[in-house]
Amino acid sequence: MSAKFKVFKAAMGVQWLKAGWEIFKMQPMTFIMMYVFMVAVALSPLVAPPLQLLAAFAAPFLTAGFYMAVLSKQRGQAISLASILAAFSAKGRRLHLFRLGLYQLGVVILLTWGAGILFEEALSMMQNASPDQAPEVLISNILATISITDVMLFFVAHSINIMAFAYALPIVFFQGETRITKALGLSLKVFYSNMASLGVYGLLIALLVLASMPLSMIPLLVVMPIAYISFFVTYQAIFIDQQDNSGESKQNVKHQSEDSGRFDA
Repeated sequence: MSAKFKVFKAAMGVQWLKAGWEIFKMQPMTFIMMYVFMVAVALSPLVAPPLQLLAAFAAPFLTAGFYMAVLSKQRGQAISLASILAAFSAKGRRLHLFRLGLYQLGVVILLTWGAGILFEEALSMMQNASPDQAPEVLISNILATISITDVMLFFVAHSINIMAFAYALPIVFFQGETRITKALGLSLKVFYSNMASLGVYGLLIALLVLASMPLSMIPLLVVMPIAYISFFVTYQAIFIDQQDNSGESKQNVKHQSEDSGRFDA
């Protein structure tokens, strides 16, 4: 697989978000229901703990299915809630997603283990807190045990994890990259090279999430589907010369403008 990708200026972050909104408007309720379904699967272990592994391995497939639905809308095709399950029947690519899920699960286990070491005392306080203990006193005691250095270390490790897997999934699924470590490395390289544009894009998403907090996070039902859609648009723009989800050789893609970062896949 070619490692070529495009680099965009900071202002492109705004254009990507706008592109996500335009696609979302084509069939908003379906995209919202897809997101709700993804959240329900992710939270299922809270109801039935044995489903934890199933939920973890299903996540990459559901995300890939969501991206496939975005492609369908860009092509003018109708989608339904069932479209999010399409990746489960994608022969020849399911094994790669499963392997990616294994890597992701392994990293999550490592991060959880690391957090347990870094914040061991704070976690112990929370577990041993008595019901009659004043919440403000408990919080004060917990904060006193947490080091800013430890928080920054965990934040950096978690950020690297997110950046490594963010583009690795579409690289593995749509481009057919079988070397998971190479896909992870390429994803990190893309984030580093497009730090300005992806930084602006990420900041806008973060602001939208924060703005939804006073409204009991209900706006997230719109914000998060748009975030998923627009992130896939960033992938399309950055890897515009790569293969599409058909697994065939390069597809003819038309720019809406030379630097727009949006196109019909």
